[in-house]
Parts: sequence; structure tokens; C-alpha cells
Amino acid sequence: MNKLIVLVAFTLMASYSFAQQKRPLDVEACTSWNRIDNSKLSPTGRYVTYKIVPTERGYSDSDKIPTVLFDSKTGKKCLELSNVDNFKYFNQDKQLSYTQTDTAGNTIIYILDLPSGKKTLWKHPESFAPVNGAQISASQINIAEDKAKNIKSHDNLIIRSLKSKDTLCVENIVRYDIFNAGKNILFLQDKGEMRQMKYGPIMGPYKVLLKGKKNVMPAYFNFDQKTLAGKFDIKDSLYCRFNLKDNSIDTVLCVNEIPVPENMKIARINFTKNPNYVMLEIGDKDKFGKKRKKETRTKDDSFELELWTWDEVEVPTLQTASTYQRSAYDKYMYNLKTHELVNIAPVEANMNLPYRALGDVNYLIYTVETPYLKEKEWREKIPFDIYSVDIHTGISKLIGKEYREQPKWSPTGRWAMMYDPHAKNWNKFDAKTGEIINVSADIPYPVYDEIYDKPASAPAYGIPGWTSDGKYVFVMDGYDWWKIALDGKEKTICFTRGYGRKNQISYRILYSNIDKEIYEPNEKIYVLGIHMKDMSQAICQIDMKGNVRTLIHEQCGYRVFAFSDNRKYCLWARQNVSTFPDLYHSTASFTDIKRVTDANPQQKQYLWGSVKIVEWKNYEGKQNRGLLYLPEGYDSKKTYPVIVQFYETHTEEKNHYIMPLLSSAMANATYAMSNGYIMFMPDVHFTIGTPGQSTYDAVVSGVNWLIDQGIAHKGKIGLQGHSWSGFQTTYLVTKTDIFDCAQIGAPITDMVTGYLGIRNGSGLPRYFMYEDTQSRMGATLWDAKEKYKAMSPIVDADKIHTPLLIFHNDNDEAVAYEQGRALYLAMRRLQRPAWMVNYKGEGHFVLKTAAQKDWTIRMMQFFDYYLKGTKEPRWMKEGIQLKDRGYDQKYDLVK
Repeated sequence: MNKLIVLVAFTLMASYSFAQQKRPLDVEACTSWNRIDNSKLSPTGRYVTYKIVPTERGYSDSDKIPTVLFDSKTGKKCLELSNVDNFKYFNQDKQLSYTQTDTAGNTIIYILDLPSGKKTLWKHPESFAPVNGAQISASQINIAEDKAKNIKSHDNLIIRSLKSKDTLCVENIVRYDIFNAGKNILFLQDKGEMRQMKYGPIMGPYKVLLKGKKNVMPAYFNFDQKTLAGKFDIKDSLYCRFNLKDNSIDTVLCVNEIPVPENMKIARINFTKNPNYVMLEIGDKDKFGKKRKKETRTKDDSFELELWTWDEVEVPTLQTASTYQRSAYDKYMYNLKTHELVNIAPVEANMNLPYRALGDVNYLIYTVETPYLKEKEWREKIPFDIYSVDIHTGISKLIGKEYREQPKWSPTGRWAMMYDPHAKNWNKFDAKTGEIINVSADIPYPVYDEIYDKPASAPAYGIPGWTSDGKYVFVMDGYDWWKIALDGKEKTICFTRGYGRKNQISYRILYSNIDKEIYEPNEKIYVLGIHMKDMSQAICQIDMKGNVRTLIHEQCGYRVFAFSDNRKYCLWARQNVSTFPDLYHSTASFTDIKRVTDANPQQKQYLWGSVKIVEWKNYEGKQNRGLLYLPEGYDSKKTYPVIVQFYETHTEEKNHYIMPLLSSAMANATYAMSNGYIMFMPDVHFTIGTPGQSTYDAVVSGVNWLIDQGIAHKGKIGLQGHSWSGFQTTYLVTKTDIFDCAQIGAPITDMVTGYLGIRNGSGLPRYFMYEDTQSRMGATLWDAKEKYKAMSPIVDADKIHTPLLIFHNDNDEAVAYEQGRALYLAMRRLQRPAWMVNYKGEGHFVLKTAAQKDWTIRMMQFFDYYLKGTKEPRWMKEGIQLKDRGYDQKYDLVK
């Protein structure tokens, strides 16, 4: 035998031996996984901090977990700090500060030199507050009242140089703002009965901008560090603007000069983005300042009555003490030049103002949801009507009825984009002319979600942004971006040049700390490219000419946590079915990639699995997709047990890492694969009014396809669903005997009583789920009586021949416990095999670790018995009577 053959044989044997050493996941293994918390990138991008936290620990407990500091320059962990909080980098990431709490509850501040780790105690009485871009700390400290020395309680500002150790104390500080990279300061300061507004170099000397007695001076100011301009008011009466460039102060508004109608009073003043206009809310003077009369009634505590009235705005389960105490007033526009006051909106209106700019416009928009307030019980979102109003005359006009999404304003405040949920198109509203024009008519593809299958109107794919000059808006279709000239003088173009649709890539916003809606001429926009065929993802950049550049593309999903302040580096994670989303550090172009964490090295010890997208033709004659999870080392010649599990659609989750956790409801796919199961998750797309039949057409056709392919085998196919898919699984077992067992969790089994129920958690009647959203009936019970009955599987419980394990907890906040119990009682009366599990006091999901362990064991024992042919556990054979509860869990198998 030559050396090459020997080497190959040895390698194969070693690989086989390693595979044999791997073991299936068990309950204890599911408690050994970790998550990553508090991941942060330093401002320069050099350092990463994070915590590795056991999944069993709650988020409130993670403060006891050490924080790790990773240095991207060396590619290694450089520090580990225990019981620390409030990390602050400063001095160009050469130092950081943090706090620790001692056993007596005292907060201690330390300064750490990087990367050496040299630690210095902050010994000063004030808090450490480094100023960005400067070698100083600036923070307030309160001086307590000392009656003996005639000192009133006040705040001092301590400015301490970290370089020279020089210190300045600005006494009696009221408010301050440090700007120009820590070089300058603006502040209000009291001295006796006087108050001054000063500014100047951080350590002085200071110029006086304004001074006077406290009662005629501002108590605060707003300041724009870029323009060096700001504003303040004096007792909500005199409103002024100031500018440090020319040391000027101008009076903008004197409230006493506004021609308020007789017997009316100003309730609120809102300065708009246009210097010529002020928005006012004005109401009846007699209704202002009136305190509620002191309660003099005597309460009858002998009983408590809850009265339900048919025409109230809200049912009692939604009412709060403040339900009917909302104060609102008519809206007015005041012209600071002409001094004209115009009533532009009624009391019930919600103004939809441009929040970036309000140019020289003649019309504004407001919305009114009052006619639809009661409909919150049968609609997912309360609709509203949209009105335009002439700000010079106050004349309003209805321009949109029963809309669902608020209008979105351009950067200049000239245009508003409005998605019409009925026509399913984008309209532009011109705030100068009041015109409304359909601007998506030239886009040859739908601008709304084409596969949306709920009764409510399909939502738009969305607006990813605008050009900074306000001339163009970008609108998305299912794949590409379109560039629309708002003035209508240019033809609408496909900004991404059709590359997305041609290659079946959907370009969507990549969410991170640098999300933008306003794009400069030299902008390079980060986007997520979702490859729809295999659901792999890419991180791309699109320049303002529409050129798309792929930075990284793998069979995985991405999440970007942060880019550094200089936009040179980023912190991100990648994941797929076998790759935990560990942290990675790289350049902003996703080169020079360094792995930061290895949170779960123990994964190598366990059998895992793989996933692929499968496709077949369903019983409606449509192409149907789903996910097929296969055990590690899958052999197509062998027979495997199959669990069919689904909810709505799953193919978009192909590259999700499923952490092997204890079950809180349905089986964990990773756990099942590791224990030799195939997991099948078919997509279900629904026809309104017949959700059960839609489920049958998709799921049963998929199962039969698996059988035809030799992947699934009769006698070894189980079914599982929870909540909405709990209904779906219940419906399926009344229509087919193809499943050898089914586990059903928190199901709606009766659509009639389900529709007429109330969610215990929110107090909201369940109408909206049926008429508008998930349950997909699309009509009231009385408009579709026969369909509601047909979609109520409890009526056909006598047709169930599949053994059931029913899971429903008595404190379920989403689905009434009685729904699952009714299914159990029906099976009991029919004397069909069924077990019901109720973790008393638990809700829609099992949250306590001990209960999760118990449920994971029982669920898998149930499937193992019916699908693997294992011995029956005693709890299935004997039950657990009251005398045995908590004493004998009966996990052991019958001998």
C-alpha cells in the first residue's frame, strides 16, 4: 500500500472516529449555550466590548458577567473586567472610564489606559464626564443647602483638564452646552437675584450675551452647535433667538401681541421649521387651569360592578383612569410677518408637519382618526383620514380616506409622499399648490407587498430615502429602487437599473447606527441584498449613480451592530443553521475580517444538521416552498422520523441559527435534528376566508411530496403547531390521517368563541385578528357564518384519529385556556388518545426553566414513542394523578 493511500485511509478513519465521538443534544446541553450581550464598538473602531452570558440568565442578571475588551489591532482579547458598567471611551480611544459598585452600594469611577490596562481611581467628588474631542471632564455637582452658612442648594459645574489637571468651577450653573470639540462653552449662571447667559473658551474668559433679574431671564435654552444659533423663552411669554457669531439676540414672538380670539387662551406654542410661522393650540379660557374637584363621593365597597356599554369608545378591559382626560385644542397658524392668526385644524386633528424643514408653503396636512376610534377592536391599525389645509384661509379638504401609514415629508418640506392603501400606489402632495399626483404609475411593478395574504390592505415596500436637495425620492418595489423626480420634470428611472429583479436580489435598508434617509451627492448607501432563490444575503453599497457594489456575500444572514465614528470600521455578525452569530470586526468595506468571539465552542461536541429549500406543487396548483432540516450524516437510503412544524412562512429563515434551547412551546429544530429527526417547515400562503384549507393545500401536499421523494415514510410522520399554527394543526388532523401523532399548543379550536374572546394580556377584543390580520377570515362572524363554522375544527373532532399531545396553560394571555381544554374534552368524550399538559400559572409560552426542561422531555418522549417506536413513558401510560404531582414525574419508560 503506498503512502498516499495510507494517509487517505488514516484521514477517513480519523474523521469517522471524530463523528462517532459527537453526541446528540440532551436537555442539559440545551442549558449550556451562551448569548452575546452589550456588544459595542469604540469611536475610532479599534476596540470591541461584549459579554458572554449563559442563556439561562435573564437580561437583568447580566450585570454580574465580566465585560471583555477586544483589541482589533492585535486581534486578541486584552482585558476582562468584572462588575463594571457605564463604559465611556475618550481621548481617541486611548482611555476609557467605567463604574463599579462596592459592597456598601457606593459607585466608584476608574479610568483605564489602553491598551496597557493601567487603572486609575477617579478621586474627585464630581462624576467623570469626558467631553468628546477634548482632554477635559465637565460635570455638575450639587451643593446641599447649609442654613448655618446661609447657602442655598445649587449646582456647580466642574471643568477639569485631564492633561494639566487645572480645574475651573462655574458656580450656580443653571444650564450649559459645550461645543466646538470641547473648546467653547455656553451657559446660564445665577448670581444672587441676577442671571447671566455667557459664552467663550471652555476655561474662560467669558462674554456676556444676556443678563437681568431671574424673573425676566430664561430658565433654559436650545442651541445648535453647527450654526452657533439658539433660542429661549421667558416664562412662555417672550420667545427669542440668539446667534453667537454676531453676539445678537432677536425677539421672535411676544405672546401678548397675538390677536387671540375673545375668551380663548393659548395652550401650546410650537415653533415650525419656517421662521415666519408659529403653530399655536388655542382653547376656551374658562376650561384652563381648572383643577378636578376633590372627590367627595362615598364609595360602596360591598360589591364591585363592571358595566359594559355597547357604544363606549373602549371596552372596560382597555379603559384606564386617563382614557377620557386627553387635553386637545384647535390648531392655529400665526404669521410672524403679517400677524395674521388662522384656525387651520380642529381639536381632534393631529398635525403632520415636516420635521426637517418647512419651506415657503401654502398648504399643510393633518390627520383625523376620530371616526374610527372604536374600530381598534377589529382593525390592527386605527385608520385615519387625511386633510390638506390652506394656511392662509384655513379651508380644509379631504385628500385621503382610511389611510394606514402617515405621510412622509421631503427634506425641504415641499413634498409629502402618501401611500394609498386602497389603490396601492404612492401619491405626492405638493405643499405649495395643494395638488396630489400618483407618482408610482410609471413604475411597471407593484410597489406593495405582493405576497401579503391578510385581510388588511397590503403595505408598501417603503421609501428608503431622499436626495438631500429634496428633488428626488426613492421608492422600492419587490427587488429594486426607483428614483422619482418630485417636480415631475424628469422621467422616473429604475435607480438600481433592474439588477435586483434580473438576478432575483431584493435590496433593502441595512439597519445600523448610521441609518440615513437623506443622501448626499457623494453618498454610498449600505444595503442588504437578499438573494431570493437561496435566501443567502449580501452587504452591498449603492452610489448615487445607482451602481451596486457587493462587499460580502455568503450562505448566511448578516447583522451590523455599529460603524465607527470615522466610518472606517464596523462590528457585525454572520449566521446560518450551523454558525452561531459571533461578533466580527472588519473595515467598513468588510475586508481584514477578525473574529472577535467564540461564544459556544461546545457546539463541536454535538451532532448538528443542515437545511435546504425544497419546492413542490401544492393542491392549488401553485409552487410551494419550505425548509427541510436534515440530521448530520443524513443517508437518503435510511428511514428517519419526520416532524412537520410550521407557522406561516419559513424560507426567509433559512440562514437563521437556531440555538439549541429548551422548548417554551414547539420543538427546537436543532435539538430534533441532533436526535435523528428530519424537520419539515412548509410555507403557508393563505386565501382569505379559508385559512384551514390553505394550510391543508400547502402542508399535506408537501408531506406527500416528501413521501414520494423517499424522504418521509408513512408511520413515522408527526405534526406540531402552537398558537396560530395550533389552530392549523387542529384543523389538519380533522381532515387527514397522514400524521401518526400531533402535538398541538395553545390552539384556537372554535373560531366562533375565539372571535368573541378577549386577549387576557392586552384586554383587546379579538375581532381584529379575524377581520384584519392573522386569522384571515376577512369578515365578521355574522357576514361569514358558514365559513367560521367550517374553520372551527372542534366541530369535527369526531374525525380525529391521530393521537394528540395538547399543550395549553391556564394563565395564557393570548389564547383562552378553554380553547385547548375543549379539544382535550372532545377527545376524552370520544375516547381517542389524547394528553393535555397545563403548567399552572404559566402563560402563552413556558418561561420557567424547570418547566421548560419538563416540557422538552415530555414532548420528545411523545414523538419518540409514536415515530421512533421507543417504549411508552409512564406518564403517558399511567397519567399523573393529584397524589403524584411533584413527587413522581414518570419520565421512565414502561418495561
